[in-house]
Amino acid sequence: MTCGVVTGIYFALQALVEKGDKVLTFTPVYDPFFKAIENSGHTLVACPLHHEDDYYTIDWDLFENELKNGVKAIVFCNPHNPVGRVWTKEELSRFVDLCAQYKVWVLSDEVHADYGLTRDYTPMGVFEKIHDHLVIYTAISKTFNLAGLVSACIMVPNKEVREKVRYEFDSRWMFGPTGFAFTAMEAGYNHGDEWMDAVCEYLRGNVAFVNSYVSEHMPKIHVTRHEGTFLMWLDMRCAGISSSEMTSILAKDYGIALGDGSHYGKEADGFMRLNIGCTRAVLLQGLQAIEKFYQSYVK
Repeated sequence: MTCGVVTGIYFALQALVEKGDKVLTFTPVYDPFFKAIENSGHTLVACPLHHEDDYYTIDWDLFENELKNGVKAIVFCNPHNPVGRVWTKEELSRFVDLCAQYKVWVLSDEVHADYGLTRDYTPMGVFEKIHDHLVIYTAISKTFNLAGLVSACIMVPNKEVREKVRYEFDSRWMFGPTGFAFTAMEAGYNHGDEWMDAVCEYLRGNVAFVNSYVSEHMPKIHVTRHEGTFLMWLDMRCAGISSSEMTSILAKDYGIALGDGSHYGKEADGFMRLNIGCTRAVLLQGLQAIEKFYQSYVK
């Protein structure tokens, strides 16, 4: 148990990877990964995903080249934030084979595990061949909207590795989470199944609603094909301005806050992240605000 996934990644890197060694993550990706890698004293390797027909996949040749060039660990996102991929078991099997071949550490952030909307996600833990080089993270923060309780779970199959990671926390007096979080976990995991199923079904409706609304009212915006998480990824390069400019304009002039795509990787400038974890009525208000922006900026 610990106080957060990103904190857990930071301390695992401290425990398992030599300072200065290369640590890879697939971009665009949840931006705190970058700081966790760099602030723990490691060299960030951004490996862009292949993007075609509004869909993201792993660029296998590029990935293996980076492994050959000395990558020692990978911070992985499954399901992937922000592009909404739920990696297939076949993709993960190929990924694991390469990781085992090159003997790299895999730090797998599975915090969006319960939001596989088009298929169930595959836990990295099913691949026993990398158990000696594997750390898995999950939390109640996304599943039950309880980020404020500042808690996470770290699963480390290998006992010796687990003790190394535990020592990094304990030696710095990084204890937690609070008793409130333990109670919330117990309640959520024991009694939350019906609620979770209903949330996922509602989110599937929100995904369809976004796709339909954007197609009808903002046809030059491309919506990335969505498989999981409550975050959708919009290609808004048609506006002809940077993501940071869009973020500011949308907030100040149109009253909606979207995620600045450039924060998730330099190749994502012009993209925006939309949170659909809300009521359909609120989502409609947000889309209408984006539409007003679209009418003013997209020619």
